[in-house]
Amino acid sequence: MAKIKYFNGTTELRDPHGMDNAKFVAAFPGVKGLRYDGFQMKVGYPVTGGALLPIERAIEYKSNPSRHECDARCINATGRIMRCECSCGGKNHGKGAFNCSAIAA
Repeated sequence: MAKIKYFNGTTELRDPHGMDNAKFVAAFPGVKGLRYDGFQMKVGYPVTGGALLPIERAIEYKSNPSRHECDARCINATGRIMRCECSCGGKNHGKGAFNCSAIAA
């Protein structure tokens, strides 16, 4: 069974939950996150601890990954459901397509 991983840039997030749209816009102005439902946006906490962050990407990570090296297909991936089995564990998946300028490789 695949595992869904959530990211803000290259930071993996845990405990995904919803935040009211108005509170989300006030807390994270100009950020385009993922919808939780029509009234809320997805947010989570960094795995290593820290403040609440908006969820920008959700990656379906295979249960038995091949762990191949990341390439352009991974870094520039798009789509509603992004699937990954790279050695990065989903950290680099889709970051080029979403133009995350604050991301350092």
